[in-house]
Amino acid sequence: MTIWVLHPSFTPQEEEQLQERTHLALPFDDLPDLSLITSQVECRHLLGTLHPDDPPESITRKTERVWKLYAGLQLEDIIAVPLKSRKEIALAEVTERYRYRVDSGADMHQVGVKWYARRVKLHGFGKHKALFDERGEKMREITDPEARVAIRDKLPHSYNRFAKWKWLLALFFILGLLSRFEHLLTPH
Repeated sequence: MTIWVLHPSFTPQEEEQLQERTHLALPFDDLPDLSLITSQVECRHLLGTLHPDDPPESITRKTERVWKLYAGLQLEDIIAVPLKSRKEIALAEVTERYRYRVDSGADMHQVGVKWYARRVKLHGFGKHKALFDERGEKMREITDPEARVAIRDKLPHSYNRFAKWKWLLALFFILGLLSRFEHLLTPH
């Protein structure tokens, strides 16, 4: 499971109605339908065609960024969406693969999502709250292991089927250690 941060441009009203959205727009604004692309080489060719005046190294960087997002986004991935007006983070699970739509003359690159009911206050992420700053990127993968754990810990227990049993496992482990130490301390 990959964890992503997406920075959509929602109004406060759109943030209020976020739970009703079944799809999230992806940041591929200036690109045509990507579902026809099957490799990074094809992606590079498309970007080279769209931006013929860009130097090769610029096309390479764009290709890596677009391909990482397009090919990397999978079912069951988690997308964290900062809600600026509320200073909260909404969490969603990807339920449908990438699709391209034209609606009212606007191109839309999107994925289907299921929202978790609980929203997390930004300060609830402590030292990891800087993860949700835009940094000039509309979408990026969270790769820091500690930050990934901080986000995963905010998901409902049903997502992590072992989460509710962790305390029992810890208790059995401690009891097992105590029984071993008791055996060593008891005179024979």
